[in-house]
Amino acid sequence: MAKKPRTKQQVVKEYAAAFPASANLTLAKHIYKENPNLFSTIEAARSAVRHVRGNHGKQSRDRALPELMKKNGKAGEYKIPKSLVPKKRIVRIPDGKTLLLSDIHLPFHDVEAVECALNHCKDPTNIILNGDTVDFYATSRWESDPNHRDLAGELQASRQFLMHLRERFPKANIYFKIGNHEERWEKFLWRKAPELCGVPDFKMEKLLRFEDLDIQEIGGRQLTKAGGLWILHGHEFFNTFDPVNFARTLQVKTGVSTIAGHKHKTSQHSVKSMDNNTIACWSVGCLCDLEPDYMPVNQWNLGFAEITHKGKKFEVNNYRIIDGEAYR
Repeated sequence: MAKKPRTKQQVVKEYAAAFPASANLTLAKHIYKENPNLFSTIEAARSAVRHVRGNHGKQSRDRALPELMKKNGKAGEYKIPKSLVPKKRIVRIPDGKTLLLSDIHLPFHDVEAVECALNHCKDPTNIILNGDTVDFYATSRWESDPNHRDLAGELQASRQFLMHLRERFPKANIYFKIGNHEERWEKFLWRKAPELCGVPDFKMEKLLRFEDLDIQEIGGRQLTKAGGLWILHGHEFFNTFDPVNFARTLQVKTGVSTIAGHKHKTSQHSVKSMDNNTIACWSVGCLCDLEPDYMPVNQWNLGFAEITHKGKKFEVNNYRIIDGEAYR
């Protein structure tokens, strides 16, 4: 006796039971491909799937078997996929007196200038190493003198400086901002040893022993705020130009009161809006060699900044260092 052929509903129920997580359309395509004689189109198969799963109105929901039902999505069958963009967190610096040191470029630092900056600020509440604290010369993609490519020496000098800083200011909150030179390390791993990316022992916090020294890392693209003043390294803007007045560039690009390093030059710029709000911006000098081999002639100057802030109010003293002395 010939076997009685299966009905459309029986076939769909078998597939719905076998693939409960599949979307209706996906399941319909699968059924149509393997049973072309039962359904004239994919849409006809999809309609049958919706009936079996109770997705075709109240009547179909009442008739559907509980084990085969698939809950209707609020916006259809497909949800918006999760974004890969991480949630951004603003680092807020505690109220008090903050010493801002930018572009030290260890081990190519100016010892006298660093000493001047550290001596000038007595008992700071916070110290921000505002990017390019370490040069990472050895991992640069640019051509460089092989005699100076000593990664172990750079890391040792950097750890020694951080230990000195913690010993000298035991109560201060110390923040280490990732600048474009520190980013050289991560990009070096991307190019030369991608297998090591993500391994904890090769992250900056481990290389420079932040946990041992109670130092908080600030990401390269992470924003920082002290009172009403925004703090950037300066590489967050996608550009390669070197403006005459970087502080004015900050005011134009951010539209808020901002201080940054990166350009190794001291500058200040302020504007007043029609509703009497003042936007003031500053760029901070560096604490490194002013005549590096790759650019012996430049307009750089040594400097640092002190910020006093409480609530939304703040005051910036932006210093130049000349002959080992700080001047406003």
